[in-house]
Amino acid sequence: MNLKEDVLECQDIVEALEYAGLMKTVCGMDKCYDRLVKEFLINVAENCDDPESPEYRQVFVRGKCVKFSPYVINQCLQRSTEEMADLQVTDNEICKIIAGGRLKVWPSKAKLFPTSLSPLYAILNKIVAHNWVPTTHSSDVARGLGKFIYVVGTKAKFDYSSSD
Repeated sequence: MNLKEDVLECQDIVEALEYAGLMKTVCGMDKCYDRLVKEFLINVAENCDDPESPEYRQVFVRGKCVKFSPYVINQCLQRSTEEMADLQVTDNEICKIIAGGRLKVWPSKAKLFPTSLSPLYAILNKIVAHNWVPTTHSSDVARGLGKFIYVVGTKAKFDYSSSD
């Protein structure tokens, strides 16, 4: 999804995306031509996340091995590849910020309703659900997703490759 002009007029969104190094993921993307690409298949080894495996952080596309890691992704997006400290914030602090102060505690059912989000975080939530963490569950915001939009919206330094 390329961002529409009206969203790009919202300076808070643009600044947050630029600071996070994620603007390339939502603007100026080429279209995928359905007539040219019907399906895209890759082989991901069962142990691709095991540092001891020869297939660690590799995928196979049409028989060729392609290195694929958070470092490679960060390089492609022109984001910093330096290590960053873990984010020190509680779920309740995240909830308070992304809900614009209307909620003080993360709901006990573990998910927020998007209607609880402030306008900035509601827009970021839509972008995340479409571009970065595709989901059909757009009627709720899980803790991990809440943390992600918090980091982007507050411009916190965060190693996106370590998110859980």
